[in-house]
Amino acid sequence: MLAKNLDVSQGLVNGTRGVVVGFESEQKGLPKVRFLCGVTQVIRMEKWVFKGPSGVHLSRQQLPLKLAWAISIHKSQGMSLDCVEISLSHVFESGQAYVALSRARRLAGLRVLDFDPKVVRADPSVLQFYRQLRRHQLLTQDSLHTYSDADEKENVKCS
Repeated sequence: MLAKNLDVSQGLVNGTRGVVVGFESEQKGLPKVRFLCGVTQVIRMEKWVFKGPSGVHLSRQQLPLKLAWAISIHKSQGMSLDCVEISLSHVFESGQAYVALSRARRLAGLRVLDFDPKVVRADPSVLQFYRQLRRHQLLTQDSLHTYSDADEKENVKCS
């Protein structure tokens, strides 16, 4: 999995997953990765240089890749995945099960382990918000119908 954006236009962004398919034959032996978006690319070292307050320079060099045979629900937010195996045994927040379950593109690509209906819950404040929204929409619809009915009656009188 990429650990930073490399080329947004090609879909090589933080969180993009792929498979190491080989290593560059040059002296550095950098990994060649085939990403799920279809792009195959040699991943180069990234270097960061920091200048400390006393003028000392520090540097760090690493490949922007992470081993990702498993990722957290939090890290998966916003992803659409073809194959997902989810354990719900450690869900601890409202909405977390929804985020995990909704990552799968198709039901056939979803496998759920440790299912417990008690962990599939919405935040009470979100439920309250939607109740208020529904009431507001009903009021708005009633107002539109009332306005529309009054308008039709006026048109009948004018004819």
